[in-house]
Amino acid sequence: MNAGRAFVAGMVGGAAMSALMWMARAMGMPANLEMMLGTMVADPGTTAWIIGLAMHLMLSGAIALIYAWAFEHVTHRAGWLVGAGFGIVHAIIAGIVMGMIPMIHPRMPSPVMPPGAFMSNLGAMGVVAVFMLHLVYGAVVGAMYGPPVHGHFAPDDQHVARP
Repeated sequence: MNAGRAFVAGMVGGAAMSALMWMARAMGMPANLEMMLGTMVADPGTTAWIIGLAMHLMLSGAIALIYAWAFEHVTHRAGWLVGAGFGIVHAIIAGIVMGMIPMIHPRMPSPVMPPGAFMSNLGAMGVVAVFMLHLVYGAVVGAMYGPPVHGHFAPDDQHVARP
């Protein structure tokens, strides 16, 4: 397993998620994972947002190690499509965890509002966003990870030289 490549891919995937959430906020959707994470240790504000971004990127890198293990030992291949498939499973787990955040977050429900399971407190678009963001994350991680170290290749005509 290439842990370094996986961790970097996860951080890039996490940065893509943060960029997409920034665009969503610019369009009026109050999805702010960075602030939610940062306010676990600091009062709401710029410092909390920066801390939350750092937490998100570190978690994203760590979660990509799980993806890499699965690329190596479960699917024996990686790529954007395989990664996006793992992203669906990841979205389900993350959506459930979001519903439990108020149990451990010291500033919920005030001044930080809980996202609800699958960001359901933001309505249907929140739920769609959870899945779309994790599909993007998985696709980025899968594409950047590259061929597994221990990949098993099934014979197919992609690997056969054509006359």
